[in-house]
Parts: sequence; C-alpha cells; structure tokens
Amino acid sequence: MGGWSAEREISLKSGAAIYHSLAKMNVESTLLDITAEVDFQKIQDFDIAFIALHGRGGEDGLVQSYLSDKEILYTGSDSVSCEIAMNKIETKKIWRDLSLPTPDFVEIKNAGLPNVETIPHLSNENDITALGETFVVKPAREGSSFGITIVQPSTGSLEQAIKEAAVYDKNVIVEAFVEGIEITIPIVGGDVLAPVTIKTKNTFYDYEAKYLSNQTEYQELIVTKQDMNLIKDFSWHAFSSLGCSGWGRVDAIQDLNGNLQLIEVNTVPGMTETSLLPKSAEIQGLSFDGLILEILSLACD
Repeated sequence: MGGWSAEREISLKSGAAIYHSLAKMNVESTLLDITAEVDFQKIQDFDIAFIALHGRGGEDGLVQSYLSDKEILYTGSDSVSCEIAMNKIETKKIWRDLSLPTPDFVEIKNAGLPNVETIPHLSNENDITALGETFVVKPAREGSSFGITIVQPSTGSLEQAIKEAAVYDKNVIVEAFVEGIEITIPIVGGDVLAPVTIKTKNTFYDYEAKYLSNQTEYQELIVTKQDMNLIKDFSWHAFSSLGCSGWGRVDAIQDLNGNLQLIEVNTVPGMTETSLLPKSAEIQGLSFDGLILEILSLACD
C-alpha cells in the first residue's frame, strides 16, 4: 500500500481496510508501506501479495513485474495489462480498434513542452472542434480524478486545463464530454458484478466527491434485463480486451440516449469505506471480508 503517486493517501486507506479484514479472519499478513521503488525489496517470503497500490508503481505494471520476477503470487492483472490500462489513451485506442463504444478524443503528446504533438482520434472530421463544445481534459496516466478539468464554452480555458493535466503526465487526453449517468461496473474473476450509478452535486465525480463528501449518492443501476446484459457484455470485453484478469473496475457513462460509453479501467480499485467495488459486492450479498478472500483465491489460480 502507499506508493509515491498522487493517490498515496487513498492507497493507505485501502491497504489498512484490507489488512484489518485479513486480521479479523485470522489470515496471517504483513502491512507494507511502499514509499519508493526500492521498497519492493522488502517483499520477501510472501505467499501472496495483495496489491493495494493505486496509481504509479501499483497500476502501471511496475510492482507486478517485480513480483513476477520473484515468482511471488499477486492479486489482479499482470504487468503488461496494467501498463495498458493505466494509460487512458492506449486503452481507448484498443477499444476503438475493436469498435467498443468510447467518446471521441484527441491525444496530446509532450504537453507543456516545445515539441507538442496533437493526434486526433475522431469519428468524423479531423479537428478538435468535432469533440463538441465541452471537453474533459485529463492526464493519460493518473487516477482519483487528479488533474481532470471539464472545459465548458462559457467557463474555463482549454490551454490552462491542458497545463494542469500535464503536471501529472506529459501526455494528455482531451475527450468529448458525455452528458449522462456515471456508472461503474466491477469485475471479480469471471463475474461482472452489479453496476453502480454515481450521483454527485459537484461538476463531476472528482476527488472531493469520491473521498470527502457525504452527499455523493450510490445506487444499483436499474435497467431492463436486455440493457443490463449489454452493459455487462461491453464491460467484460472492455476489461478482457486489455488482457486484464483477477479483479478490476470498468468506468463508463450511460448517455442521454441510454447508450454506454466506456471511459477507463482500474486494475487496482479503491477498497476504502466509500469505494465502489465493495458497494457493488454488497448489493450481490458479498461482504467485504468475502470479497477479500475471493480476490486472494483468484491470485492462487
């Protein structure tokens, strides 16, 4: 747990929650706070490593590669799929190639540097204006909504939003804004769990709404059986197409026409008291402790 990314504090909370769950179930475990890559060397004689490292170091394939080299079992996806899923741009390219639904976007390489390269990935004309009048600007590799800005016609500056995103990653994605319902779809093993809708009073589901607000509402998504099957099918393909396995979470938006738009995949989802995956598991009658054991068992497969 821990790590050195912007998500360190959330990772510490996730790690503590998992550790207390294991202790309650009398599972012998060690709580390991990683503050730098060199701390990976502290991982010795582990039977299984439960990865609760969010962001860089934990979701980009780095710790997974180290554990694989040491032949230590670990939870979640392998290093290659984690590296892909961590990069929102590379993720969406794969989805586009497979004709999976995801908003139009423009990738900006080396944002804030002299040799900036802008590459449109649009359905129609080869111009950023094809994205519409409202954009979502975010770093290619970051989580917990750090560095994200929604730029609207009357407020905000696209140039400033790109600069803010570039603080977290030199590569930035400018994505078409999709109005609708934010949905998260957790996956554990081969099962797609109950999708959960998110309603926030903020402009979007930002850091404050995720971890600090007591006004954010989470509800089970209620749709027809046909629509539910479609949502779960798209989510499974979004997850597996990146090579992901074990457990994870697909984030999407159901637009005003009821269509699903895939946004990103999290390979090490949050496991705090406000986290989405445990909420979904609870809907299906799976307790937090049961969820932890299920994820551990998948590392043994």
